[in-house]
Amino acid sequence: MKLRRLKVVSILIAGVFGLIARGMADDLSETAWTLERLAALVKVQRESTIFFEETTYSSLVTRPLVTRGVLRFTPPSRLEKEVQEPYRERYVIEDDLVTVESERRNLTQTLSLDGYPGLRGFVETVRAVLNGDVKEVTRDYDWLLEGGKHRWVLRLRPREQSEGMIESIELTGTDGHLQTIMIRFAGGDRSVMTLLPGRLP
Repeated sequence: MKLRRLKVVSILIAGVFGLIARGMADDLSETAWTLERLAALVKVQRESTIFFEETTYSSLVTRPLVTRGVLRFTPPSRLEKEVQEPYRERYVIEDDLVTVESERRNLTQTLSLDGYPGLRGFVETVRAVLNGDVKEVTRDYDWLLEGGKHRWVLRLRPREQSEGMIESIELTGTDGHLQTIMIRFAGGDRSVMTLLPGRLP
């Protein structure tokens, strides 16, 4: 009887110390969470096609504009944003060129990122994050990484700012999965894009 009780107590003690050890390991993991680890995880766990919902807050409209569609990324530099609701538009960014196809405006147009420095900065940052390129991410931005592996926030602020350009970018996620991208523009406008993994386009 005493031997059986001793075994039970030993199992309980082992279980408690096991929980403590796992907790310590988690703490160490959180402490060691770095931008390099985040970038490496995003590169491995990124999805080539993902559904999005974006809400844009602008002084030009009386209420927020909500659009839905699909994002596609083909490494190392092709980004595609296809708006499916409430209208249809398609933006394809490949290298330094942006092609816009809009049914509602009845146009197809190709532009150079050279003429839009704010857009260029955002595009290059998104590409760098998806490619796991820490050097590119931090080249033109001051940054702050908060949280840990299972829930993190990456705040980016361009070192050079001017009227009409991006004021800040905030990315949130868990492990290597991006969940939201919030962009604040000089002047107060902002957009919040929520990524919905697993949802079929």
